Amino acid sequence: MRPINIGYYSAKNYLDKNTFSGTLYHMHRALSNQNVNLINLGHPSKPSPWKKPLNYLKKAKKLVNKKNVDPNLAYEQFYRSVKKTLNKTPCDVIFAPVSSKELTYLETDLPIIYLSDATPKLIKQTYKIYSNEEEFLRASEQEVIALKKSTKLIYSSQWAAHSAINDYEVDANKIEIVPFGANVDTVPEASETLKKCEISKCNLLFIGKDWERKGGNIAYQTLLSLLEMGVDAELLMIGCVPPSEFKHEKLKIIPFLNKNIPEEQEQFSQLLLNSHFLVFPTRADCSPIVICEANAYGIPVITSDVGGIPTILQQGKNGYMLPFSAGGEEYAKQIADHFTNKETYKQLVQSSRQQYDDRLNWNKWAESMYNIMLNMIQ
Repeated sequence: MRPINIGYYSAKNYLDKNTFSGTLYHMHRALSNQNVNLINLGHPSKPSPWKKPLNYLKKAKKLVNKKNVDPNLAYEQFYRSVKKTLNKTPCDVIFAPVSSKELTYLETDLPIIYLSDATPKLIKQTYKIYSNEEEFLRASEQEVIALKKSTKLIYSSQWAAHSAINDYEVDANKIEIVPFGANVDTVPEASETLKKCEISKCNLLFIGKDWERKGGNIAYQTLLSLLEMGVDAELLMIGCVPPSEFKHEKLKIIPFLNKNIPEEQEQFSQLLLNSHFLVFPTRADCSPIVICEANAYGIPVITSDVGGIPTILQQGKNGYMLPFSAGGEEYAKQIADHFTNKETYKQLVQSSRQQYDDRLNWNKWAESMYNIMLNMIQ
């Protein structure tokens, strides 16, 4: 059978590992390993690794601050460029990940797959990023258009799918649930992940930019509680700078690691290999990729039962979900109960990695997507 011609439809730079936390990049790479021809719609450009995100932020701010600029103009221009590409390079299907705004302007008879990890209503509840009700209503209108235009809807969790059905009246038969994978370039051998079991000190890991939303204070209290229990522990926080009052000799901070830079990607990998638990007491989340990343390195995750996490985490297999109300003491007890019994901890490391191998990697995701696309065009 000839390869499926897939038009990758997104105005975002999906060749940049920092865009959408690297998810669009890894989707693109995983799909390219299937029996497909990927057609890059929108002319994405590879990022220069020495450019820091701050530079992009400054440029974006200048554009946003310009007066009398229609925010939708960029998406209209994007569609015009895509239309020219489609006229020259026929596609079998359009794949539009988190591209509701872009789909507003797309006019085609081709089957469309729209992928998302949330709906505007869930985003409003989870992140509170809409500046006013008008902005939320506009996003919802664009979402409705995208949902109606799409032939198939892919959600990363039952939580997101439930909202699409109940809040946006989507036909459940139109929906598929396919969990995300881990945004890592190379994955260690399973045997490598077991070496952490030989380390007596409990290395805790916290990853997140948003200190409050990710529950940074609870992760910090988890460290203090473990130390009070007599467990030799250390907490490494990557991606954020805690408020000044959160200081401790057992707390280490790395504000940012750029995965576009090979040396920093390697540093990230080594840190994960030596970590025993990912402490992730998030207050609100959709489908946090960090859980899949942790499991790839055999790291069990202690997290909260919110958003789409129940689709990713299976109790006792790749970690544990605690109630939203749980504090540092509860997190510490869960960690201590497993870490102090070396055989119990080793089994949890093995089953965490197994969950990654069986479900939470991009190759599995791409295989599912390929089969969905194949059924659509047959």
